[in-house]
Amino acid sequence: MVAVNVPNPALTLSRGGVNMRMVKQPSQLFLTAMRRNGVFFWVVLAFGPSMLAWAQPGPPQRTAPVPARPQGVSAPSRVLTHGDLEIVTFETEEDYDRLQELYQAAQDKQPEPGTMTPLYLRSRTDGSVQPYGIRLPREFSRERTYPLVVQLHGLNFKEVLSGSRVRYQGMGGPQWIEPDLPVIYVSCFGRPSTFYRGMGEEDVLEVIDDAQRRFPVDANRVYIMGHSMGGSGSYEIGLHWPDRFGGIMPIDAAMGTRVGRPGAEPAPDWMQPQIAIHTPTKLYPNARNVDVFFKNAGAGIQRNSTEFTDGIVEQGGFSTMECFPGMPHNFGDSYAYANFVTELIQHPIRRRPAEVKLYTNTLRYNRAYWVTIDRLTRHNADALVVAACGDAGGVRVTTTNIDALTLRLEDSPASKEGTLVVDGTTVLSGPLPAVAHLSKAGGSWKSGQWSGDSLTKRHGLQGPIDDAFNSRFLAVYGEGDRELAIAELDAMRNPPGPLDIQGDFPMKPADKVTRRDIESSNLILFGTPESNAVLKRIAASLPPALMHIGDDGSRCVFIYPNPENPDRYVVVWQAKLLSAPGEALHHLWIMPLCLLPDYLRVKEGKIVSGGHFDSDWKLSQDESPIERPNAK
Repeated sequence: MVAVNVPNPALTLSRGGVNMRMVKQPSQLFLTAMRRNGVFFWVVLAFGPSMLAWAQPGPPQRTAPVPARPQGVSAPSRVLTHGDLEIVTFETEEDYDRLQELYQAAQDKQPEPGTMTPLYLRSRTDGSVQPYGIRLPREFSRERTYPLVVQLHGLNFKEVLSGSRVRYQGMGGPQWIEPDLPVIYVSCFGRPSTFYRGMGEEDVLEVIDDAQRRFPVDANRVYIMGHSMGGSGSYEIGLHWPDRFGGIMPIDAAMGTRVGRPGAEPAPDWMQPQIAIHTPTKLYPNARNVDVFFKNAGAGIQRNSTEFTDGIVEQGGFSTMECFPGMPHNFGDSYAYANFVTELIQHPIRRRPAEVKLYTNTLRYNRAYWVTIDRLTRHNADALVVAACGDAGGVRVTTTNIDALTLRLEDSPASKEGTLVVDGTTVLSGPLPAVAHLSKAGGSWKSGQWSGDSLTKRHGLQGPIDDAFNSRFLAVYGEGDRELAIAELDAMRNPPGPLDIQGDFPMKPADKVTRRDIESSNLILFGTPESNAVLKRIAASLPPALMHIGDDGSRCVFIYPNPENPDRYVVVWQAKLLSAPGEALHHLWIMPLCLLPDYLRVKEGKIVSGGHFDSDWKLSQDESPIERPNAK
């Protein structure tokens, strides 16, 4: 081992064709050689206020190439009738019924320890039966708790959609499972090719909740890892919900520094916020208190992990990168991903961190540890909060684009004595309360909850359009609009390319909608006030500018709180959009549904314009072109 003193914090070492970059400002580096499973490494061990990084051989870091986007395997949609519902699905009637049977049988099923066992849950979004795999430790006992390791698969370009849920068995092979570790493994289906976004992310959260409900999981020891698409999913989900995980491990993840767009034209402004929340570099602050371990194949697709590690460490987080020279993208057969699990599970969730950082641009992702963002100044724009407990007591908070916060100080290490300072203003002096509600009015912070319009964007009711599909929803079609509903729902689930959403989308005619439907579901209303009875009933309470036909004959698709139940959404779908041919909503590995803003104006299947409501569900002044309805 060779010790190297480091006077310069921006150091690059090179030896034998190996390029090594520091991840922080260490006082000393140790250069050594290691061999794992016959594979040779140069290793940099950085000490002082530093981290550990594995060196990567070959050329300097470059932007990661994204795999080519082949056409996906198409599948016919079927419409099955069950009671008063019609179900848009890929499944045959036989497989649909079989899934219901598997779900019922799974409720009392006790998996055999040491064996990967398929289980089934009923999704809280579309009510479909979704599979996952679980493996209990060999010496499993309900008298103790276990770490939970969540594992996400990569993209299967030859996915056969019909029957895939019935066939799913989980990832129980030696690539993923270290058989002697006392942990519970779960393999997520992920619906299965959503890049774990939108309903795919919800599937992962549902699996975690179901496993914690049914088995003795240590709530402080939950971890997430995945390969390729699953590596990207583990990173995004882990940093969208950082206080749910103790460690994140992307393996040769299919992600770059930017979420690119095919072709030369940049994404339109209305699409940018939906891209930003899936952009890896934006999420660095959220890794402040959760360990992130990157594992790369030297001949694989990931070339940015050193940059990711640098960015995370610069925000005060802990991250490492390890590369396996010469290994192909799928290297689990040569060196099992299971070998990494021991490293992943070494630290529990940090429940009471002294400093919390949270980036978001949507109130869907508004909480980390003891900090909750209650209101954004401008929704769908970048926001950041940094809350730190001082050594001498008290708390200092800095914010960007935030109007209201809740600090659960009883869950932080802050002293009760001291002061609470927000953006340079002393808001409270000790003794500090167990929970502090803070709001900004006239540019100044004060103690107290936000007070304003009753109709305001809040967690769970903030849009954009795809958020209506992240909790229970029901498609409702008007007279003559059934084919529009089927075509649009099918296009959501099976767009051109390899991505898809496997599920059972429920729908019914407008004249069959019940009060219970209104109370329990987000309503996706296909048609116009002239054809859809539900839409006709609420039309006067919806934004007039979006309900009128434009001078050019265009109509709007938009999300809004349901006037008959403001705790749920309506999505007004007055025109063909996703089922229309074209590339406007293709953005590499983001599902078209996940790219939609709060509203769009559409003409003959083409998007004319789009945008977002403000924080009070109002059209902003700069949206005047879309606010000019047909004078008729």
